[in-house]
Amino acid sequence: MNTSFGRVLAALIVASGLPGAQETSTRSALIEEARAEKQKNPPAEEKSGIEQALIVVKERRLLDKWRYGWHGLRPRVGALVTGSGFAFGPEFLRTDIRGGDVSFRVTTQFSTSRYQLYDTELAFPRLADNHVFVSLGARHRNYPHMQYYGPGPDSKRTGRSSYRLEDNMFGFTVGVRPVRQVYMGVTGDLLQVNIGPGTHERFVSTDRSYTEAQTPGIQRQTDFLQGSVFAAVDTRDVAGGPRSGTLLRADLIYNKDTDLRMNTHRRLNMEAQQYIPFFNKRRVIALRGRSELTYKNPGQQVPFYLQPVLGGSNDLRGFRPFRFHDDNLILFNAEYRYEIFAGLDMAVFADAGKVFHSKKQWNVRDMEGSYGIGMRFNARNAVVMRVDAGFSHEGFMVWVKFNNIF
Repeated sequence: MNTSFGRVLAALIVASGLPGAQETSTRSALIEEARAEKQKNPPAEEKSGIEQALIVVKERRLLDKWRYGWHGLRPRVGALVTGSGFAFGPEFLRTDIRGGDVSFRVTTQFSTSRYQLYDTELAFPRLADNHVFVSLGARHRNYPHMQYYGPGPDSKRTGRSSYRLEDNMFGFTVGVRPVRQVYMGVTGDLLQVNIGPGTHERFVSTDRSYTEAQTPGIQRQTDFLQGSVFAAVDTRDVAGGPRSGTLLRADLIYNKDTDLRMNTHRRLNMEAQQYIPFFNKRRVIALRGRSELTYKNPGQQVPFYLQPVLGGSNDLRGFRPFRFHDDNLILFNAEYRYEIFAGLDMAVFADAGKVFHSKKQWNVRDMEGSYGIGMRFNARNAVVMRVDAGFSHEGFMVWVKFNNIF
């Protein structure tokens, strides 16, 4: 049977209305109808278990409830010093007293490594038609085994030791905000410090490994009267999780040794942040540069517990906490953040920095570096938890923190 004859015969069979022909025609129609319906209503995309859990967290606003608590009472997780272990405790926070003109906070935290923090603050953030802010605060810390690796940028990873840090601070802040994006002010504090033997079971106590000449302040401590002036320009869209804008800030701090009279010094802290958004702010390049410089009079020194420090979850994320101590530091951080979906961002980052003894070494040579990836969990445009994995020539570190890096 040739092709032309077959087509004619098939047409005649269909036209004849035979049962086989009708069934074939009906089946074809049903298939086409099902295909069209599927195109109109495609099957729901299957989601992973993690994504489903995050959607539940977002839809039920669990992070908001956790963050804002119940009538001011909420759990406080994390936010202790790096290396303290898992920290947890109650916090009472009210920012709506007298319509937001007064705020009050009391925080108590304990960690799995027996670190303790007691902190309180009374603030008046909107005086003089939102142009003046004032706060009063007090804090007590008891950290039983802080890490110390020795002085300077050439300290060894094998030099790790531990010491106990106990201190009290009582202070005030008074500032003005002439325009919305600019603020400046002064602070005053009384700082009382006690350094004791570290209690870490695996590492020797710092006072047994380092002398007073190597590590000023390890044997003899003093009290300080601290005063500072600060100024900043802040155009960031959201302070807790910015996606655009700039922050420029500088602080000049005077530390007066009231007892030993050999540790008086000044410190200049400078920081710049820049956020570059694109793709409707779903992608952000975040940049930070920071430097701390100390100035000493002849015969004076900076105690090691007040020296600038690098290493840990907030700067060089591929190194252990408090890995480098010295009188000065310089640091750069860069992150590429991209939104996976509402409430979750991924980040790729790189860090570079160093500590140094002389300000003549203020340059970008011989810097330590680290890099890695991370996740940012957001609620009301603020980072409430982040997970970072950092890598360096000394290994890798994984950080789970309940605050943004900067």
